[in-house]
Amino acid sequence: MAYERAKAVVLRAVPKGCRLARHVVAWKRAVLEHPALELMRADGRSNMAALVEVIALQQDPASRTWRTTWGWVAERLGVHEDSVGRMIRRLKDWGLLAVVATGRSAAYTPRATGKKQGEAPVYALTVPAPPAPAPTPAENTSEEAATVVDINVGPVPPKGVCSPPHARESLSPKDAAAPRPSAKAAAQRREVQAALAKRTAPLWPTHATVQPSKVGAARSDWKQAYRWAGLELQHHALVLRRITTAYAVAVAKPYFEAGWTVADVLHALDWTPAGVRYTHDALTGIEHPGAWFAARLRAWTHADGTPHRSPDQRAAAEAEQRRAEAVAAAARYAARQAAAEAAVEGGEVESVAVRSADEVSVARRPLRERFAAAYAAGLAEATRRTGAAGAE
Repeated sequence: MAYERAKAVVLRAVPKGCRLARHVVAWKRAVLEHPALELMRADGRSNMAALVEVIALQQDPASRTWRTTWGWVAERLGVHEDSVGRMIRRLKDWGLLAVVATGRSAAYTPRATGKKQGEAPVYALTVPAPPAPAPTPAENTSEEAATVVDINVGPVPPKGVCSPPHARESLSPKDAAAPRPSAKAAAQRREVQAALAKRTAPLWPTHATVQPSKVGAARSDWKQAYRWAGLELQHHALVLRRITTAYAVAVAKPYFEAGWTVADVLHALDWTPAGVRYTHDALTGIEHPGAWFAARLRAWTHADGTPHRSPDQRAAAEAEQRRAEAVAAAARYAARQAAAEAAVEGGEVESVAVRSADEVSVARRPLRERFAAAYAAGLAEATRRTGAAGAE
């Protein structure tokens, strides 16, 4: 255990571009002020803050390392071990934790070691290293000279020269390169691009509600429907391709459950509920697409958190209102006609003025045509009267 926390072993585990934290307070500040923390959900941020407090209490100030087991942390925080593993992976991806020694359960401990119990992992508290200052002209000259001198030196040293990256592991092919944090954002972009490259038709209809087609669908069917809708959102909104499909679905899921469609969500990204278009486009200048996406949709929620009626829902309600008004008007007209026919048959009135089909068609003609026809009829009537007077 003392060897695992030795200074040389801990420094070998620090990835490139990072350094050991000078104090646990500086490390906590680096975690809580990390920009990616703002993109997490509220429960994820609270769990991460609780994990940071546990690490601050358990860490070794002398070596700035943290030794524990996922099971103990999960029991302390009241979450599952998988959640603890995901949070630790996030910290490693952000460059705030480095693996000094990997953990191992008792079942996988070799018998030759003589150990009969598991081994807890050891992590080093790291922070991103500040950028190096620009070299002076004299330093540039010396660096160029050094480059010329070292141009024939192999970039990768022999295998025996490199020390193992972890205290409990033997030499491996990865010893020549320092561990670097994985680029999850680049991996997500490749995944989305690969999924959308195979798109020959809309993955989900833009004006259809997001729900499985069959009744009594399983949870996997709902997840698949939400994933297709999320990919369709990322196809139309390019800025959403910078976040994961799962995060886009998590933000839009309450609106999908309220009956929104993909077209409604895309409309909310460009328009306010009052019908005013946003002056800022969705292409440039967005540093945190996830927070921007959540803020644009949050404008379409009531004070109690429920979503507004979407544009498609408003259009459907207006169309239904127009259909209802037309049906009511037709019913009133039929009732008047039936009352008039009953009055005629009962002898209550002598006659009922009913316009013929020709009169109805004439009344619907344009005003210019009706005026020309009335003028021609007047001229014909005047000629007839003049001829009748001459005959007398």
